[in-house]
Amino acid sequence: MRMRTSRAVVLATVMVLSLGAIAPLAAGTRVTEVTVNQARELIQQRARDAQFVILDVRTPEEFAEGHLSGAVNVNLVAPDFERRLGALDRAKTYLVYCRTGNRSVKAIQSMARLGFRSVYHMFEGIAGWQKKGFPLSRLS
Repeated sequence: MRMRTSRAVVLATVMVLSLGAIAPLAAGTRVTEVTVNQARELIQQRARDAQFVILDVRTPEEFAEGHLSGAVNVNLVAPDFERRLGALDRAKTYLVYCRTGNRSVKAIQSMARLGFRSVYHMFEGIAGWQKKGFPLSRLS
């Protein structure tokens, strides 16, 4: 059973990459699927760029346990999610993630509806980040 799951994940990843990895969701919205390795490189490249935002859409409790350094937390399941998301600058570039990539897809759909222009999706989530042994920040 575990082997089938791994094959399904690999197949889904290959399908995403074979589609060019860039998917327009709505007029003016561009989403780029990135692995955790690519996300890490992107974070390093744009470390001092005020137009680049790392967006964690997990719960505040999950965020406190460990998140990407410099990430902003906007909880997807909070009742005011759409309002809080709408308060963000749509012209900036966002790297969006959750635990495994499911909630972040929903968040990106909302971002597209709201007119965000440039979004990177770390589709392996923070679980993939941790699996690679990359560092996390924690709230004190």
